[in-house]
Amino acid sequence: MADGRAKFEWGIASSMMALLANLNRDPKKGKPLKPSDFNPFTPEPPKVVLRGAEMKEALKAAFCRGGAKCKAS
Repeated sequence: MADGRAKFEWGIASSMMALLANLNRDPKKGKPLKPSDFNPFTPEPPKVVLRGAEMKEALKAAFCRGGAKCKAS
């Protein structure tokens, strides 16, 4: 129950911090901040790790455009 209360309170506090930071931000110098940037309870997105054939296919898709043939070594 205390954990839920802490998450709720951090949700409110992080929204207020994001609002204040965005009000004082120079729009030319940075991107808008989100409440999740300030909330310690926000889960981090999982890191994607590609290995072997998956990596080879991802690199082909990124660097071999259109009908160009790429050598696979």
